Amino acid sequence: MRYRVPISWNGFAVKIGVAIMVVLSAMLTGCAADSGHHHMFTAKTFSAPLRQNLEVAAGDALFLEGTLIEGEAIKVPLPVQKMIPGSMFVLPFVIRIDRGSLEMTTVTSEWKYFCAGAGKAAASYPGLGSVIREGDCVGIRISHDGKEYEWVVDNSNYNRGWGQTIWTLRMNSDEARSYAPKVSPRPFKVNDLKRLTFDGHHGGQIHFTWEDIDTNGKDAKVFTFDFTGKPTLVGVKGNQFLVHQADDSKLVYEWVRLNEGDL
Repeated sequence: MRYRVPISWNGFAVKIGVAIMVVLSAMLTGCAADSGHHHMFTAKTFSAPLRQNLEVAAGDALFLEGTLIEGEAIKVPLPVQKMIPGSMFVLPFVIRIDRGSLEMTTVTSEWKYFCAGAGKAAASYPGLGSVIREGDCVGIRISHDGKEYEWVVDNSNYNRGWGQTIWTLRMNSDEARSYAPKVSPRPFKVNDLKRLTFDGHHGGQIHFTWEDIDTNGKDAKVFTFDFTGKPTLVGVKGNQFLVHQADDSKLVYEWVRLNEGDL
């Protein structure tokens, strides 16, 4: 951040300019981020009814099993603009969040952080302009017990040299209920995972991706099958399901056989 001041009055204006920079930087320096991390891994065992019509959207999984931390996301139905208090609750700055989804990106010992994607949020301060850089967080944080909801800015990258910085504004109960998180199809952290995803129907074919992920890496394989609109039996990794309908947005199917030994 730079300020232009006239070099006059025997250096007095220069001293004022430096003082302003120091004060403003101090005002935008908050509490350090909690470095703890709860892994919260749970074992997900796949089970599905046989001979029953099911539906999955393109991009979602028909099959998912493994040890993982489930992802969570918060829907933001309308654009948000808030004033976040600065240091010592003075000199507030403005945050803006576009409508869309806030994915859970960080978990500490006390909080879950849900941050807007790149270009979907802003935080600015009068005279300084933007006070976030790439990798900083603008969004919502929720305590693990679900009792505390706060608007949050973590501008650790912007304030490099001043340590990690977190700024918050507590929500009231009505506001908190409007931003309750939901389970996301995207896992937050994976220890081991097997997943079959429907990728869509185009060119007269239905497309799937099989993923086998563990701590050593990821093995992915694409499967493609002809589909003319008639019920079609499909087999992937020893498992069989009957496809009834398919288009670019969804798949209607039923499991015929689950080869659990191969899964």
